[in-house]
Amino acid sequence: MRTRIGIVGAGAMAEQHAIAMRDAGAEIVGVADPDHGRAAALADTAGAGAGTATAYGSAQELYAHPGIDAVVVASPNETHAAQTIAALNAGLHVLTEIPVGMSLAEAEAVADAAVRSGLQVAVAHTLRYCSPYRQVRELVDAGRLEIRHIVARTLMLRQENTGVAGRRRTWTDDVRWHHGAHTVDAALWLLAADDATVTGQLGPAWPRSGRPMDAGIVLCAPGGGVATIALSYHSRVAARDLTIIAEGITLRIDGPRLLSPDGVIADCGSAAAMERAGLTRQDEDFLTAIVHGRRPECTVQDVLPTMRALDRLSTTTEA
Repeated sequence: MRTRIGIVGAGAMAEQHAIAMRDAGAEIVGVADPDHGRAAALADTAGAGAGTATAYGSAQELYAHPGIDAVVVASPNETHAAQTIAALNAGLHVLTEIPVGMSLAEAEAVADAAVRSGLQVAVAHTLRYCSPYRQVRELVDAGRLEIRHIVARTLMLRQENTGVAGRRRTWTDDVRWHHGAHTVDAALWLLAADDATVTGQLGPAWPRSGRPMDAGIVLCAPGGGVATIALSYHSRVAARDLTIIAEGITLRIDGPRLLSPDGVIADCGSAAAMERAGLTRQDEDFLTAIVHGRRPECTVQDVLPTMRALDRLSTTTEA
C-alpha cells in the first residue's frame, strides 16, 4: 500500500512537494489551508482529480484524516514548529519546510517532541540534496578535500512580500531564519561541523518588514575551518554562491554549477532545475526512510547546530 501523505499549506512550495511526493509513489490524501479555494485546487491536482484528496481548513483537521501516515508542513514560517509538534502528537511523521522554527527554542521543542514520539522529523534543507553541494561533501567524506575557508553569499531583492513564485503572501519572510538557515547549514555541512563559534551582526530592522534584512556571519568550526557569510534581502544583484578554499584547490558553487580552476565539474542547467532535482531527492529520501524505519538524511537533530549558530547572532538597534 502506498504511503498516505497530507500537505499543510497550499502555496508554491506545497505545490512542489505535492508533485515530488506523487512522483515518488506517495498518495496525497489531503491538503489543509485557511484559504479553502487554494486548498481545494491543490487537493484536486495533487490527488489526481476525481475528489481523491480532501481539502481541509486547518492542519488539525488534516491530521485526523483516516489512515494518514505523514505530513509535509509547507505553511507560513511562523507556524512550522507548532504544526510539526501537533502532527507528532497525532502520530504522524513530518517533513517540514525550512525553517523548523523561528528561534532555537522552537527548534529544540520540535527535536524534543520527535524524540518523545519516536517518529521522524525531516527538515527541508534542500541544498544538502543538490548535486553540486553533494559532490563537494562526498570529497570531504572521502578525505580528498580539506576545507580551510568557505565564503558564501545569499543575496536577493525581497523588499516586497512575495515568494519564490512571485505571488503575494500573507506572511513576512526572515533573512536570518529562512535563507540564513539555508546558507549557514550548507556551510556547516560542507565543513562536516556539528558546532561552531559565531561572530556576526544582523542589520537593523527595516521599517517595511519590521525585521533585519541583512547579516554578516563568521563561523569557526572545531576542526579549524572558517565560513564567512553575507546575507541580504536588499540586493538588486542576486547571488547564491560559495567559494570553497581547500588545501591544494579552490572550488566554487555558483548557482547550479560546480567549478574548479580547470573548468566546470558539474552543471545542473539552472538553479530552478537543480533545486527541483534536490527537492525530489529529499522527498524520496523521506518516504523511503519512513517506509523502511530509518532516519532521513536531514533530521531536526541534524540542523540544531545551524539553529544554535543563528541564535548567537547579535542585533543592532533599530534605525
